[in-house]
Amino acid sequence: MISNFTTSILVRSCLIVFAGIAVHGSLRAADIPLSVSRQQAASRTVAGRVTDAAGNPLVGVSVIEEGTANGVSTAADGTYALELLGGDDARLRFSFIGYEDQELAVGTKSTIDVRLAESVTEMDNVVVIGYGTTTKKELTGSVSSLKSDNFKTGNITDPLQLLQGQVAGLNIVRAEGGDPNGGMEVQLRGMTTMAGGASPLVVIDGVVGGDLSNVSPEDIASIDVLKDGSAAAIYGTRGTNGVILVTTKKARSGENRIEFSAYVAMQSIDRKPDLMSAEEYRSTIRKYFPDQAASYDYGASTDWFDAITRTHPVSQNYSVASSGGSSKLNYRASVVYSHDVGLVKKTDNEKLRGRLNVGQSLIGDRLKIDYNFAYTSGKGSYADKFIMRQAVLRNPTEPIYADGDGDPQYGKYFYTPGIDYHNPVAMLEEREDEGIHKEFSGSINASLRIAEGLKVGAMAALVESTDRYGHYYGRYYPVDIGNDGTAETFNDHYRNKMLEATIDYSGTFGDHRLQIIGGYSFSEELTESYDQMNYKFDTDIFGFHNIGSGGALQEGLATMASNMEKNRLIAFFGRAMYNFRDRYLLSASVRYEGSSRFGDNHKWGVFPAVSAGWRISSEPWMSEADWLNELKLRAGFGITGNQEIGNYRSLSILEKGSSNFYYNGKWISTYEPGSNPNPELRWERKKELNVGLDASVLDNRLSFTLDYYFRRTKDLLYTYSVPVPPNLYSSTFANVGTIDNSGIELTIASTPVTTRNFRWDLGATVSHNRNELVRFSNDQYEMVEIKTGYFADDLKMYTMRIVEGEPLGNFWGPKFLGFDAAGGAVYEDLDGAEGITEADYQVIGNAYPDVLFSLSSTFTYKRFSLGFLLRGSIGNDVLNQSRVYYEGFGYFGTRNVLRSTLDHPEYRGGAYYSSRFVEDGSYLKLDNLTLGYDFDLKSKVVSKLRVYATAQNLFTITGYKGLDPEVSLSGLQPGIDWYDFYPRTRTFVLGVNLAF
Repeated sequence: MISNFTTSILVRSCLIVFAGIAVHGSLRAADIPLSVSRQQAASRTVAGRVTDAAGNPLVGVSVIEEGTANGVSTAADGTYALELLGGDDARLRFSFIGYEDQELAVGTKSTIDVRLAESVTEMDNVVVIGYGTTTKKELTGSVSSLKSDNFKTGNITDPLQLLQGQVAGLNIVRAEGGDPNGGMEVQLRGMTTMAGGASPLVVIDGVVGGDLSNVSPEDIASIDVLKDGSAAAIYGTRGTNGVILVTTKKARSGENRIEFSAYVAMQSIDRKPDLMSAEEYRSTIRKYFPDQAASYDYGASTDWFDAITRTHPVSQNYSVASSGGSSKLNYRASVVYSHDVGLVKKTDNEKLRGRLNVGQSLIGDRLKIDYNFAYTSGKGSYADKFIMRQAVLRNPTEPIYADGDGDPQYGKYFYTPGIDYHNPVAMLEEREDEGIHKEFSGSINASLRIAEGLKVGAMAALVESTDRYGHYYGRYYPVDIGNDGTAETFNDHYRNKMLEATIDYSGTFGDHRLQIIGGYSFSEELTESYDQMNYKFDTDIFGFHNIGSGGALQEGLATMASNMEKNRLIAFFGRAMYNFRDRYLLSASVRYEGSSRFGDNHKWGVFPAVSAGWRISSEPWMSEADWLNELKLRAGFGITGNQEIGNYRSLSILEKGSSNFYYNGKWISTYEPGSNPNPELRWERKKELNVGLDASVLDNRLSFTLDYYFRRTKDLLYTYSVPVPPNLYSSTFANVGTIDNSGIELTIASTPVTTRNFRWDLGATVSHNRNELVRFSNDQYEMVEIKTGYFADDLKMYTMRIVEGEPLGNFWGPKFLGFDAAGGAVYEDLDGAEGITEADYQVIGNAYPDVLFSLSSTFTYKRFSLGFLLRGSIGNDVLNQSRVYYEGFGYFGTRNVLRSTLDHPEYRGGAYYSSRFVEDGSYLKLDNLTLGYDFDLKSKVVSKLRVYATAQNLFTITGYKGLDPEVSLSGLQPGIDWYDFYPRTRTFVLGVNLAF
């Protein structure tokens, strides 16, 4: 349901539209043509003046009546007068070299004044870089830039979805499926760490620390991705994984505008687990286990998946924005309401987001101040993915509810004993799980021009957020039977204070152009958390809102905890950019930065970068190559760091011991070491070389960007076991390892066809990355291998290993060869000993793809547009955990099994991990398909009306047998399709965009 606040906004917007139409859009008698012949008979003249954006007259502008040879040129003062051949339906085209063409309908007007905008070529487009901007032609680093026109439409729950499939080398995965509260996993140019943060740094309007999911896509003007070390080094210890710069929309000077957009989205299940139905289950019992019918068949027919999911959940989004003002003071304010409803019952996410951007110009336009404020209030209801596992493995012949009044211990729910075997409907209905999130972000950015080309700036910013999560498990919650209700609450508070000061200079000296910036940055982060748990409640009525009434508190069994952490980051930075004749380009930067997170001997570090560009197409000897618009060679080298390791890792910490001792008549608490001191702890240091080529041909109809990179990350952090004594604690967090990543990225953009009424735009990205863990041991800290991907249930075995000299993401296990005559599994024996042991394990797959690619296309015919985005992956392997456990008769009777079990019914062995279940996860997805129509409005009130329909995740072509091969690639156990999951969905969207 839409909140009262949203309803009020919608009603007021409608009143604005209707009132505007009534006042300004009503037809006058003089506006209505009497007849076609009368229009043609009444010859008349249209006159006016043509100026540039600053109001200066333009001489020699061609003014042509469309569809005729009738035309004139503007005089010295920019004026023109043209006698029309047509009537009121005539259209005029204004064109001038170096300016954008403009076409206008004449209607009944006799005077038409026009202001032409300078034409901006593709290479003149502005690109946002760290602490400034440049043009695409002057860019020497590897940077990808997307404007709002390039963004995908649809049910976008996180702005990172706007980048999915749009940037070569940037892998974005929604690992939590269709969960409305799920986030995005982002990896740029491979995995570069084993224990540090792996996601790019996000900067919103110059401010670090905000949650990008709290920024509405409707408010974003552009997103720029700094990919290589030379571009990201200006951010020092936070730039190793790349930087994503988000710029929100500002008002256009002199333009008063109201924008309204809305969409509704309906979801459906993309792919259900391929399990046996109740009838198939009974048929299998009769065929293979006839003597067990009485104990295996409970007489019901239940689709457990359907029982805990909605059929077609509907989500909605509404946005209203107002902008206006003058060149001295302008503003843009927006309010966005969204309500995303999940496929699993009792899951949703509701957000109300507001943003205000104000620009002010003072002291004769020498002082410019930007005020940016944003506030988000959200509420989410969460799903326990363990419920989905229960829905998959539950016997489909069991009923949901017990007969009669049920059992006093289990309530109304049907109960069957078993380890980790629970009624998923009972888990859903007996559990409340919700969270409230509030975030404020505010910044003031001032810039004072003290001389021509020289200005100083300062920015102060504050980001503050609070989160409250609460869980309540009722007395009949099957996992905690006997607790008489369990309540938990968690409260988190985050605050980031920033202060930055800069001085920059830009000037042109003949053929030379120079830009220099220097600055200081200060940041302080604080986090606080509080949590508490209690159980043994008299009633379930209060949920977690009366946590103190639980009886466990009086018995000393309740728990509570609190924590506070703080860190500081201080930096001095500078950059110089040199341009000679738009031909030879050079950029150099350095950042000297200190972080409180590191050891006493390594608080401060230096992060330099240098890059150069050669615009070959601007050389005089290339002047006759008319087909070539741009050819630029780039090369850059930069050093960045990674400080995302948490706080206090370099210090010796005492923690409360698990036991107390009795002394002198009273109990005394004990404290023991919780970590070893490490004054040598430092940031992970990445050195990256990038070589790139930018080219554009055929009047910019075809362009491409090709990049090769090699990045070596040294001083990898990991936790190593150490002896006690001489150490105080049994492990130490230390810098030891080295990992290499190298790859190639290609981005292509083209316009194969363009006519007066039709245009076809085509784009593609291709990227390849390979990594190698060079080492993670030395003389002081030794590690033979790291085992990950642990399967705890029954198997109790690791499925992945990290080994020196090998890439990350390797699956290790026995190689499956097939089935023998008796139906038993046959595995490759490497050691010759009887049975399969770890000596027979080998590399049986790798989680990371060999190639990531995308293909996007937009067809525009008159006012119709049709666009699509295909995304794909080649060479990624996926471990299907559901097949490991449920493809076989080992659990049949007490569990459901996959239909594929009947492909080899002779196999009666239990669950066992092998290459049989490591599948090729290559895929091709139709990620987005959008059909839109822009109305040709002649209203004086409504300037834009667009309607569109979008389908997301429409289909997936893959040989993978599981639900979806696009699984998590983060951390040290990537590529596992866990059986605790949230279903993926396809989404159908209807939307409208209005502007007044």
